[in-house]
Amino acid sequence: MKIGVARFSGILIVCAGILTGICSPALAGIPDGYRDIKLGMNKIQVLDLMKKSAIHHSYDDMGHEIGEIIRGDTMFRYATYRFDAEGVLVEIGLQMREILGRDKVLDLFNRKHGLKVSPRQETVELNRSIEVKDNGLIMKMDPRLERRSAKGTP
Repeated sequence: MKIGVARFSGILIVCAGILTGICSPALAGIPDGYRDIKLGMNKIQVLDLMKKSAIHHSYDDMGHEIGEIIRGDTMFRYATYRFDAEGVLVEIGLQMREILGRDKVLDLFNRKHGLKVSPRQETVELNRSIEVKDNGLIMKMDPRLERRSAKGTP
């Protein structure tokens, strides 16, 4: 009797592992930002994070965008945070490290986030998209869709 219960428990664990492996990519999605900076934040929030967080070493406020030299990341070397006219973060551009090469960075990024981003295909979800342009990965948010989903109609 104990052998039957143990066998059943083992089968149940294996099935749960397989189901988790199958469902993980389906549950994964476009990241909502990079590190601690998220699409939809306002510029003041982003600047406060950059001033207070040790992971942000070198950045420059250039009006409607902030440029940051990234340290401590194996995939990306430079980030550009772009804001709309209302000061909402709507785009994050990440420059890939040339030493790894675009294909390797995309492979690592896709595995980490369960995506299939490629230079030939943009990935779109609800109000966010991610695309590859040259040696950059660009995450975008349409704030009009964000407001509509949160408040009903604009």
